[in-house]
Amino acid sequence: MKKICILNLGYSNIKSVRGAFEEIDIETAVIEKIDSAEINAPLVLPGVGAFGSAMNRLTFDNTSYYLHEAFKKGHPILGICLGMQVMFEGSEEDSKIDGLSFLPGHIRNLNQSIEKFSPPSNIGYSRLNACKTEGLGQYEKFIGEHFYFMHSFGLVDDELATDQKLYINFNDQEVLAMFHHQNLVGIQFHPERSGKPGVELLSSIVKEFNL
Repeated sequence: MKKICILNLGYSNIKSVRGAFEEIDIETAVIEKIDSAEINAPLVLPGVGAFGSAMNRLTFDNTSYYLHEAFKKGHPILGICLGMQVMFEGSEEDSKIDGLSFLPGHIRNLNQSIEKFSPPSNIGYSRLNACKTEGLGQYEKFIGEHFYFMHSFGLVDDELATDQKLYINFNDQEVLAMFHHQNLVGIQFHPERSGKPGVELLSSIVKEFNL
């Protein structure tokens, strides 16, 4: 059976993520840290929680170092919700802590005010759209589909050098909903809580990872 590894970030919805992958016949293994860049399966960074706490966990035992090495070697990595956000340089949720900096960009408070944190402001199903369809590949079929979101922070005005990007409109902002760039896939929503479209999306990602 094909296999992926799920890195436990401490506040993750691991059980539901495992269930979604197992629904498409992908074996899952949960790991607590990474101590080598030689990982034997695509890696998933799930996440429900705070940016700072997740990064503290990643940097505590050098997991972030080996993540960087795996990224540079082209190892497939999927980030879900908070797992996507930590791929970038930083977040307004905790501006004193750096992200993994795989990609340029800073995660912003979508409530348009960084003075006061509030509970997740975008909760529920949102419709995906695209700035252009050229280059989207198999992700084009997800334009117009609704996926489950639960977040207050996101990437706005992205500078990602890839055409494989989908967005949602929230508070009159085009917020990055998902991307595929080189060996990285990031998803701001929760495919494991999005029913059939979510399972179909994970299946498409698995194909892109050549599993």
